[in-house]
Amino acid sequence: GVVVGGQAIFSRVPLDQAILTAKASLATSGKVTRGSENSTIPLERQAGVWIAQVEFNDLHQAKLIVDTGATFTTISEELAFDAGIQSDPNNPNIQLYTAGGNVQAQMGIAPRIRVGNAGRDHVRVVIHTIPNLPEGIDGLLGLSFFDRFMVRLDHSQRQLHLTSKSF
Repeated sequence: GVVVGGQAIFSRVPLDQAILTAKASLATSGKVTRGSENSTIPLERQAGVWIAQVEFNDLHQAKLIVDTGATFTTISEELAFDAGIQSDPNNPNIQLYTAGGNVQAQMGIAPRIRVGNAGRDHVRVVIHTIPNLPEGIDGLLGLSFFDRFMVRLDHSQRQLHLTSKSF
């Protein structure tokens, strides 16, 4: 989970449940796109978290919190609408355990997500507007994107380094 302004956005999920959910859901995320072998992404720091510029479907730009501890990439309902990402008819809902209580959210599939030169096709996402995010932030970039990359965060250079594990 992430803490923004001293408040936890997602609380911990029981480990056995998190593992089952991750195994069932991440397996359906698509492969790394060509040209994603190595990528260095500039980051900005805002409200104590790292923010990356993310592109959805080769068209829509968004800023997401880099959260390697989040099982899924989570995007706001507005971003999902703008980028044409709809709920997955095969797995339409997911139960989220948040600091404010349990929340029902929609699952979707983003046809393409790109961060710098690193891209993934058919990425599982949660469509849910997270309350209390800093202004201009549209969600979290989580393991449903990162799981096929080796991830290195360079705090001093304000950079995210991604190396593909699937070529």
